Amino acid sequence: MSASNVITVLGLYVIKQDEIGVRLTLGQFSGMVTPGLGFAIPFVQQIMKTKRSLQTIDLPEQQIVLNGNISVKISGNLNFRVADPEKALLEVSNYRYTMQQMALTTIADVLGTKTIEEVRNEKMKIAAEVETIIARNAADWGLRDVDIRLTDAQLDASLQRAMMRETEAQKEANSIKIKAESDRYVAQIFADAADILGRSPGAMTLRVLQTLSDVSNDKTTVVIPVPIDMLTRHQPTQQSSSSADSSSSNHETREASTTTTYPVAELRLSGNRTITHCPNCKAKYNVTDILGSDQYDLDPQTPGQQIRCKKCEVTFTLPVED
Repeated sequence: MSASNVITVLGLYVIKQDEIGVRLTLGQFSGMVTPGLGFAIPFVQQIMKTKRSLQTIDLPEQQIVLNGNISVKISGNLNFRVADPEKALLEVSNYRYTMQQMALTTIADVLGTKTIEEVRNEKMKIAAEVETIIARNAADWGLRDVDIRLTDAQLDASLQRAMMRETEAQKEANSIKIKAESDRYVAQIFADAADILGRSPGAMTLRVLQTLSDVSNDKTTVVIPVPIDMLTRHQPTQQSSSSADSSSSNHETREASTTTTYPVAELRLSGNRTITHCPNCKAKYNVTDILGSDQYDLDPQTPGQQIRCKKCEVTFTLPVED
């Protein structure tokens, strides 16, 4: 009960240390009573008392629909203290019941605007918001030191399993991402190390020796060292032979590309002279003095002797007999 009447004996009454009350004279408020022995006029005055110590009300479990159409069950407890017994006893018929109902409706109104993540992660913040609303109304009823505590939101079993699967999937995705990033980091380190070892033969030799030292710790493994020079000895020869083949091939290609075919003229003897005719315009030339002379060969790379016709400017070949 929020208030109770004090029994008087010959007008005397006793108020305990943790209690506080009011005096009613002919039904009207006439003052407050304090702990200790007091006197009230029988049949004229009435003494009403209540607890002034901290009072606790258990809030029953209620089902609330959160933002996102998720239903949860939540409970809690409410603590407060009577500061003004006149307001608490005379302006409210039952302040404990009133505080309980106001707390339940306020919790439902506040949680209805929250998501399940906010309810689970910001429980203290939500409780402070509910407490502020309740304390503002409780002050009008002579109550103070309002404090509310909410329990964890309880989900349906099916919804809880679904959320657990979602959480596990997120954790697995994060672990895969972290592993991929670590693999990429390690691969980059190996690539840098391989680049450095490739540019320094001495470093590669030291690395091989370190590997042999690590392998030799296993007594069941037989290590046969092979000099690296034996593996790389034939590489320059192969490279030189391939470069020689390539140069000869290029030379032949150049020769084939520079060789030109000219029309061949016929030689005839006329007395002591050698006569020829241009294959194009049939112009007659005496080639007795220039036949077989390299000085008058226009293209020494082509077999025969190449001369040019002065009439049609066509180069033709004179056959040269060995």
